Amino acid sequence: MAFGVVSAGGVPANTGPFDALVIGASFGGPRAVESILVALPRRFRLPVAVCQHITPGMTSLWADALCGKCRVKVVEAVSHAAFEPGTVHIAPAGKQMRVFKAGGRSMVRLDPDFADSLHVPSIDVLFSSAAQTFGSRTLAVVLTGLGNDGTIGMLQIRQAGGYTIGESAETAVSYSMPGSAHEAGAVVEQLPLDRIADRIIELGSVQ
Repeated sequence: MAFGVVSAGGVPANTGPFDALVIGASFGGPRAVESILVALPRRFRLPVAVCQHITPGMTSLWADALCGKCRVKVVEAVSHAAFEPGTVHIAPAGKQMRVFKAGGRSMVRLDPDFADSLHVPSIDVLFSSAAQTFGSRTLAVVLTGLGNDGTIGMLQIRQAGGYTIGESAETAVSYSMPGSAHEAGAVVEQLPLDRIADRIIELGSVQ
């Protein structure tokens, strides 16, 4: 395990290897998420979980459309599905998605929202679960979006030693979400959208 940039209270950021990639996006996100997923190679070695704020009922249609364009498999997340390389799990609208381990296996869990959160699914919920489950071996990306969802969860990933990427203001449809994470000290590296996929592939290839 290699460590690079130091931030988030002096915690060095792991630069690989990683066990999971988590991505969060909101306003303007579908196009941004698609640009990343279509670039991933067929044998991308990390399981991927995506939280996109989206209209209820649209998640499965979006996942199906992405699956037809991507070399990796894209599915609407199902509770207790295996969280394994080669598959992208899209959080369904109206459910909170978490990643966890049971019996040595990494899995996805969907829960109703009992906390009356502003966003369901919530990027913070997904990212926080990744920090707890994978710690420094988490690679996280926050893309365009309004508000600050993802800031708390991304900060937890950074404090655990994970590597975090935020979309820069030059390409974000709304810089509010990645900007909030950056101001909180949760972002290791800011990149324009057209450079994020290559950076993910580079970091995700480290073994």
